[in-house]
Amino acid sequence: MTRIALDSNILIYAELEPESDKGKRAADLILRAARDGVIAAQVLGEYLRFIQRRAPAAFEDAIRQVSIYQAAFLTPATTDVIITRACDFARDHRLQLWDCVVCAASIDAGAKVLMTEDVQDGRTLEGLRLINPFAAANVATVESLFD
Repeated sequence: MTRIALDSNILIYAELEPESDKGKRAADLILRAARDGVIAAQVLGEYLRFIQRRAPAAFEDAIRQVSIYQAAFLTPATTDVIITRACDFARDHRLQLWDCVVCAASIDAGAKVLMTEDVQDGRTLEGLRLINPFAAANVATVESLFD
């Protein structure tokens, strides 16, 4: 199986919209990627900040959920090396710095795919393919990653 990294929007949909199509898809992706998946520390921070701001009553539950993610996924830290690499990505590819931090940490952890709704779908950075798992055109591609 391909090592898959998840972005914060996947976690947010699963938490805040569990009955929506995106929420169900996100929860399924989390379960399927957990065996050998990656959730960068930056992603966990973004997830917590979003919950704290948009659904403060769910913040304590989100903190507990993060500890579950940390146990089930590789969670690479945001180190000085990751920041330097992210700065290079941001400069060279004209992407947002925090998205580049997630990409750099995911690459460092051996991920080949980053499931994200936020960055350019189909783009590849140093062997890391960015895929929007909610796009209808990507359904077959996403499924093939779990075979």
